[in-house]
Amino acid sequence: MDMSLDDVSVDLRRVLFEIAYALDEVGVDDIYHGHRVAYIAYRCAQRMRWSDAQCQTVFSLGLIHDCGVSESAEISALLTSLAPKNTRKHCVKGYELLKACRPLSELATPILFHHTWWQELQSMSTIDAETKQYATLVFLADRLDYLHGHYPLDAYGNITQRSKENIIGELQANAGTMFEPNQVVAMAELVACDDFWFSMEARHIESLSDTFLPLYHSPIGLDESIEVAELFAQIVDAKSSFTYQHSLHVAQLAEFFALQLGYSPRERKMLYLAGLIHDIGKLKTPSAILHKPAQLSDEEYACIKRHATDSRHAIERMFTNQSIVDWASNHHERLDGSGYPLGMNASQLDQPSRLIAMTDVFQALTQSRPYRKGLPLEQALAIIERMVNDNQLDRVVFDCLVGNAEICYRISTGQEYKQPVLV
Repeated sequence: MDMSLDDVSVDLRRVLFEIAYALDEVGVDDIYHGHRVAYIAYRCAQRMRWSDAQCQTVFSLGLIHDCGVSESAEISALLTSLAPKNTRKHCVKGYELLKACRPLSELATPILFHHTWWQELQSMSTIDAETKQYATLVFLADRLDYLHGHYPLDAYGNITQRSKENIIGELQANAGTMFEPNQVVAMAELVACDDFWFSMEARHIESLSDTFLPLYHSPIGLDESIEVAELFAQIVDAKSSFTYQHSLHVAQLAEFFALQLGYSPRERKMLYLAGLIHDIGKLKTPSAILHKPAQLSDEEYACIKRHATDSRHAIERMFTNQSIVDWASNHHERLDGSGYPLGMNASQLDQPSRLIAMTDVFQALTQSRPYRKGLPLEQALAIIERMVNDNQLDRVVFDCLVGNAEICYRISTGQEYKQPVLV
């Protein structure tokens, strides 16, 4: 294939915020929790005179501290008390996700221990002192945000003096056991400060990072961009039991098709990346609509269609390569102009966009869902052939699917996949 390939990179700072936004969509009406934890931890670190790099690291940790949470029930459990039970699962999951993503792997260990009490953490000889400080400050900031939501605000939405005193009392009562004592001292001073609370709003929190040192600004290449995409795809797919691994299998199919159609190794990697991130916008789709087994109403279908636009916006904020943005977000466009959200037609859709569209349809048809089993290969091919004959999907890509039907079915259903060697 002969196509123009500009550099592929990802804005890691933007990724951290997008993960925070993604976690807001899991299902509990508690938006900007990651933003607030990042801000609280950052302000406390500044007050303790941590270095700029340490302050920025704990800010990053705060944004993504709950990246291992996938279900609303898990978040609800975290809001039941100051010392919730059964927190280990999401800490381990977050650790595993971050450890596998080289650009963010240094954040993995503090996330693993961000619900570990200080009295237990301080005695762990296998963890360095700095990591302990990061983990316990994120824990303290997370629990302060819980307390902020637990105590009443005044008629204008501001924290009352009584609530401040109650929060300080709870922090001090748990210093040395749940929380690190020096951090509690600094945090209590912040809680008493009006500016600390008045500045706790999303727009200001995002603007804070504009002044940061380039810890996460250094460009990364295609391989590491793929690792970031794999991290995000797992967060997206975990929202629903039936979309679990959908993005991964779409990516694998896209890479396989690209290999069969003669794309270069670099182009194949780019298509794999596009497949991973094509459904990022589904994080904003209400779970009840994603899970609905019956026919959707017009209003519900509008929510489904919106995910393609939401995907485009999120991808544009994170990834620098316009081709990847287009290939990923055009996956519901159709050659006859009947698709969404832009109603593009054949003259506007390049073959990589058509390839991603084909893999998305094929994977969706063959994947089992709670209310139906995945379709057999022959039935899925028959449906797609009708779409090709109606000039909705691409015939060249379809011929590739037919010629490799058995292995494509195994890839789509997670039975078998050997990643080609890409050099």
